Amino acid sequence: MFPDEHIPLFLNLGHRTKYDLHRECIHLKQKIKQAVQEAYTTMFSSLNDEQIYAAVLVTDGDCGSLYLTMGTEKSLIEIGQNYEDDPENYRFLKDEYLHYDETDMLEKVSRELLDTILHIEDEEFVKHKEMLHQAMSDTMYELKQEGFIDESIFVFISVTDDDQDEILELTSAKHCNPNHPLLPAFIRNWQY
Repeated sequence: MFPDEHIPLFLNLGHRTKYDLHRECIHLKQKIKQAVQEAYTTMFSSLNDEQIYAAVLVTDGDCGSLYLTMGTEKSLIEIGQNYEDDPENYRFLKDEYLHYDETDMLEKVSRELLDTILHIEDEEFVKHKEMLHQAMSDTMYELKQEGFIDESIFVFISVTDDDQDEILELTSAKHCNPNHPLLPAFIRNWQY
């Protein structure tokens, strides 16, 4: 169960104060963090025989869904074989990762996000989008800092169907993995 589940994702669409926005952001992040913890735990235990190297929290361009995906060394080799190419070319391509969450809590958050975007105006959508991206990045950062996600795992956030994917991935990767040995390769990946 989510904390304060009775509080809607958006308290008052028309007349929100900065305090309301701050409170909504905290509430959204709590829900996302709890859902990501559940998804990560489930996926981690099902992949216990594989070496996980990356975890990515992804939304879509409309900010109406949320899912966690993981890259493993074993699946990376499989991807390279499928494409008859160097597996390293696919290390950071979240769309090629073979492991996705199938947990109830992230699905529930996704339903709430979709319900939210269906009921907000364009100007409210911009605030919602910024708030969601910040909550996603903060969640991944905190889970790494708290040791919930192992420091060896490279984490970042991303978006599908949106031209902001590069900036989101680079910004969050630098924030969440400032000293990670894969960070330089990740940055170079975007330069090509």
